[in-house]
Order: sequence, then C-alpha cells, then structure tokens
Amino acid sequence: MKYRLGATIALLLAIGGVGDCYALTGTWRGNISMGFTKLPLVFNFEEGADGVTTATMDSPQQNAKGIPLNVKFCSADSVSLECKMINASYKGKIADNKIVGTFSQNGFNLPLTLSPEEDLASRRPQTPKPPFPYLEKDTVFTSFDGVELAGTLTLPSIEPGREFPTVVMVTGSGPQNRDEEIFEHRPFAVIADYLARNGIASFRYDDRGTASSKGNYSEATIDTFKGDALSAYNFTKSLPEIGKVGILGHSEGGTLAVLIASEAKPNFIVSLAGMVTPAKETLIEQNLWTLDKLGLTESQKESSMKLIGLLFDEISKQYRAGETNTIDVDLICQENSLDVPTIVLESVKRNNEARNGYFDSLVSLDPTGALKKVKCPVLAINGTKDTQVNAEKNLEIFKRNVGKVDIRQMDGLNHLLQHAATGEVSEYNDIRETISPEVLAIISDFIQRQ
Repeated sequence: MKYRLGATIALLLAIGGVGDCYALTGTWRGNISMGFTKLPLVFNFEEGADGVTTATMDSPQQNAKGIPLNVKFCSADSVSLECKMINASYKGKIADNKIVGTFSQNGFNLPLTLSPEEDLASRRPQTPKPPFPYLEKDTVFTSFDGVELAGTLTLPSIEPGREFPTVVMVTGSGPQNRDEEIFEHRPFAVIADYLARNGIASFRYDDRGTASSKGNYSEATIDTFKGDALSAYNFTKSLPEIGKVGILGHSEGGTLAVLIASEAKPNFIVSLAGMVTPAKETLIEQNLWTLDKLGLTESQKESSMKLIGLLFDEISKQYRAGETNTIDVDLICQENSLDVPTIVLESVKRNNEARNGYFDSLVSLDPTGALKKVKCPVLAINGTKDTQVNAEKNLEIFKRNVGKVDIRQMDGLNHLLQHAATGEVSEYNDIRETISPEVLAIISDFIQRQ
C-alpha cells in the first residue's frame, strides 16, 4: 500500500523477431538501479534447431513473464536486443560468464550487468515441492456480486468424520494470485504447506481479475476486496471437512481480516503486517520514508508532506461525498505557500491523475472503529524492519483495542516477514527466505490453540 513517488519502468508485450545470431542460451538476471530502488530483470535465451538464439524478458517485481524480444545481433562476445512497443533496448558485452551492458528506454541509459540465473529451487528454497503428504483441491466459488473466483483448498488428509481447523488466506494490495506470489516468492503456498503438515487446513484464492479468477481488478475498491474475502470465508465454512474457521491476512489482507471480524465473527484472525492505523497515516509515513532518500531540505520535505496530506484530505472528502473530481495540486501549493521541489510535485501530479476508486477508498480507510468490535482471538505479527507498516505503533493499537490478542513484534523481519538487513522493498528479491520459520511456527501454534 504505497502512494508512489517516482515512476517504474512499464513493461508491455512486444512483437518479437529473430535476427542472425550466435547461440546464447540459459537464463540471465540483473538489477537496474533506479536511485534508491532496484528493478530486477531476467533475460531468457534459447537456441533453436537452426542454431539461432531467441529471447524473452521477465520482470519478477511486476509479475511480467515471457515478454518477447527482438534479437538484433548476437555473437560470441556481444548481444543486442530490442522491445519496440516500450521503446527499450539492451546492448551488452559477453565475457567472464557475465553480460555487461546498458538498458535504454525513452532516452534513459541505465547500466545492467547480467549473470547466469540460479535455478528456482536454490533461489526460493522454501517453495513447496512434491510429493505432498496432504491433499490439494482446486475449486471455484461465487463472490458477493456474482463474480467467479478460483482457489485451492489444502487438507491435511481425508479421514471420514474428521474436521480440520481451517484458515482462509487474504492477500495484500495489488493483483496477486492465490500464492501471493511476489519476486518469485510464494508465501501463501509456504504457509499452506506448513499448516497442512501440522494438521491445519487452508483455503487461498486468486484476486479478482488475476490468474484464474474472473472479474475486473481495476474497478474494485476496499469494499470489493472485503466482499471477496467474506465470500471466500463463507464458502470455506460450508465445506464438509472444515471445523473452526479463521482468516489470515497479509498487509492489506490483515486489514480486511479485521474489517470482516468486526461483522462476521470468525473463530480467530491472524494479521501478518496488517495495517490498523488510519491508512492516511501509514501512506504518509511511507512517503516520508521515500522523501528522506531524495536529499531534500527540511523545508522542502515539510512542504512535500503537507501537500500530500492535504491531497489525501481532499480525496477522502470527495470519496465520502461519492465524488471523483480533479484536484488542482498547484492551487493547493499556492494557497498554502508550499515550497515543493519539482521532482516531488510532478510525481504527486502523476499519481493524482492516475487515481481510481481503490486508491480513494484506501486513503479514506480507518480500521480503528472496526478493531474495537473484534471479539474473536487475534494473532498480530509485525516485523521491526517493516518499512511499510510501523510495527510498534500498529501493535500498540491492536493491544489497546482488542481483548483477546497475541502480540508478536518480530525483531529483524521486514514487511514480508523475512529476515532482512534493511527492510527496504528493493531487498525483497535478494532474500532467499520466503517467510521466517519462527513466524510459521507461531501461526500454527496459535491456530491449534483455538
């Protein structure tokens, strides 16, 4: 959940072609440095029967895979690629088991060194591998508005007459599949595997408009996603093998679990880095974290944060009134005598122009009132190196407002609950661990005690 400052390279499908080419094979990976963040790119080379190399590109951070590339030239010591539809190209020299080159797009030239890729099992060792000592069933259910969503039910085993404690998993922000896949990490698959091996069933589903689920993600709001999660919960409760049912949510999913628990009365909820502070506060903290890296003066930073706060206030006002009107960012600056640097001002304008119903609903969200109505047992886990949700503040709100709450502030864990060095989003891809084993054990123990 982030009101982003700065653009990310947009990756679109391009029509690929093949040029005369020396054979280059395998998967090569590198990171484009974009100021204080990194964008990993993966190039996949394959030698055809005619000895000619073809190529595709992946962007793991954006869940974009198999983007066709035009191989313009390839020799024993160099390669040249292009992707016309995004006006991008890559040229590199091949030596010492590396490709050292430049990625170019829209006038920007960025250094990019590629190295041979490790296999996925080495990069993501926690990802479950068959054979599995449990049963998985792919199924579909109908959400509150008639949209068909797809998911996977994981059962420890089939024993006649036995009912299993079960958890429904709800993903964080952004379109994600049932495994909550990000940077090739599959945290929900890892959690489902661990729980099944410890006698706990689970149900996880693809977000609407994502993977095998139908519907339109771009038209959804917080209330839509809440309705989807509640529908998944009701569907799971109706299944014959199911005993007590709770909701596990990560990030925004943790917030949705709280909203549902204030109404639907699940047997328990698990919040993994779920936000319960007012969303405006969290978004402002995220932007402050970003602004701290831009080298602004204190005056510029203060003005930038005031602009963002005033913009959020106007968005919330419009959302409550059922309106979506253009907001004049320049006028806000003028009326409040704000000294906002151009790099921030232009980014705020771009994000303001790209507003949608989801973002407006998020900015307006304050889960505190719902939290006070939660009566079921709650497990709330946050990491001290979470740069997206403030662990100490978040857990204090849980503690102050929920009667039956198990608070866990996990030292050294980031927003994905990985052991981390910095907690920065740019680090997620470099960490082999998908989720802390200590967190898995805590979740399992909590559910078994309910």
